[in-house]
Amino acid sequence: MTLVPTSCCTNTLCSSDARLPTFPMKKLLRFAFQFFLLVGVLQLAACDKKPDTATASATEPATINFRILAGSELKDVANLVQTYARSQNVSITMEYSGTLDAIDKLKDPHTYDAVWLSNGKYLQMIPAVKSQIRSSEKIMYSPVVLGVKTSTVAKLGWKSGQTGWGDVLKAAKAGNFHFAMTNPAGSNTGFVALVGLAAELSGKGDALEEKDIPVAKLKDFFAAQSLTAGSSGVLAEIVSGNPDRVDGMINYESVIRSMAAQNQGWEVIVPKEGVITADYPFMLLAQSKQQEFYNKFVAWLRSDATQKQIASTTYRTPLAGNGRDEVVNELPFPASLPVVDAILQGFLNSYSRPTSSYFVLDTSGSMMGKRIEMLRESMSSLVNGDGSTSGRFALLRAREHLHLLPFSNELKKQQDYQLGEDRDKNRQVLNEINSNINKLEASGGTAIFSAIAQVYKQAQVELKREERSVSIVLLTDGQNTDGISLEEFQRFVSNQGSPKVPVFAIMYGDAKQSEMEQLAATTGGRMFDARKVKLTQVMRDIRNYQ
Repeated sequence: MTLVPTSCCTNTLCSSDARLPTFPMKKLLRFAFQFFLLVGVLQLAACDKKPDTATASATEPATINFRILAGSELKDVANLVQTYARSQNVSITMEYSGTLDAIDKLKDPHTYDAVWLSNGKYLQMIPAVKSQIRSSEKIMYSPVVLGVKTSTVAKLGWKSGQTGWGDVLKAAKAGNFHFAMTNPAGSNTGFVALVGLAAELSGKGDALEEKDIPVAKLKDFFAAQSLTAGSSGVLAEIVSGNPDRVDGMINYESVIRSMAAQNQGWEVIVPKEGVITADYPFMLLAQSKQQEFYNKFVAWLRSDATQKQIASTTYRTPLAGNGRDEVVNELPFPASLPVVDAILQGFLNSYSRPTSSYFVLDTSGSMMGKRIEMLRESMSSLVNGDGSTSGRFALLRAREHLHLLPFSNELKKQQDYQLGEDRDKNRQVLNEINSNINKLEASGGTAIFSAIAQVYKQAQVELKREERSVSIVLLTDGQNTDGISLEEFQRFVSNQGSPKVPVFAIMYGDAKQSEMEQLAATTGGRMFDARKVKLTQVMRDIRNYQ
């Protein structure tokens, strides 16, 4: 969100060669007076309207332009920041990013003044990033806790502060507890929950080494994970839309309390061993020339009035505490970057449920040239990486089943690949995938919905087994010209019943946005817009949902 000054509107009178009707002079003067009076009133009314993004009028330009690289979960404080920016006659830009993507952006040349994420522990493990941080101030708190359905709490007899992670592991292993959690490679909640849990279950705390990672326990725990997402807010939406697929959710306490406030039947369970708390450090970067404004902004964020507003609108805990009589322990966080990276890679390739990914790829005539080249590049990035920090964790995974269905006006031969746990054998499979991706050629029409329907049945069979995370990715640059229509596909999905297989539709080229949005809504997926963002970046984002 960028807060910039906007000018007031102006009106222009246009001449016309058309003939005007004749009026008596007195009536004409009276009419002219009323007309220009009306124009003046409308102009004043329009100028009195305050644009949502304004910080100053055209005659009072912003005195400061302050750019913040912010975590995506901070969108809920954007209006508060916007109001402050207006009051100070400054422009504040908040550009949103996940933790790993933020690291990539800070490693490259940039113009940010500050970075504001939910947790700075991993960030400060990266020397190239840590050296850029000049000042850091905590702004608010939200522990990553266990949210559990009220009915499940009663059934299992759990109680906040008394139930432990061991109890959760026992219930998960017995098949009595299924949960949702964000992908730790893309979201802070999943990330801190994973590394904190690994440290706790190992018994080694922050002294955890790679050899001590409790692989078997983590496998038992994450075998019970049935839903995932790329951010904490989206996870809550997915859980609300699929209430029968989970008993609980690992998420920010603020998110759980927000759902409870909406009478969705959730309770906060703080495990007795502890949690990892997001403290939302607001970090000034060394290259910024806005130290004075940073100090002023931080003082406002930490003021009693602002803290109360944050607490009331976001359910986060203010710095002064929440007034509840409870003691919450803090889980240890591994002190070694290689250990943290090993835990992340272990989650993707070993601990989590294996993945089945269906990629439905438009190879119609409109994809010819640069578009088919971008498709090949984006798919190859899943095999070879793209050189970014987040790209390392977006690669095809051990144990993953990959299905590629190229299509035009007709459906081409589906290509099926299976990755195992043997690295040498996986490299052979990956080379084959890469080779076949580079052979994709563009020609023909576009049968979008027939292609998705083709793989949907197969994907749904897999999803019903509850052994794999299953999803479909559609990449198309055009509108449906052949095969079944969107309406026919929607009826097809309805007839197929539950569970729905999420379709992640990539908006690319001339694809029809309304159809992509309806497709995602019909299947419980999401639409990703690749018209202004590199396709490889969109692919990385989608991997956080698989």
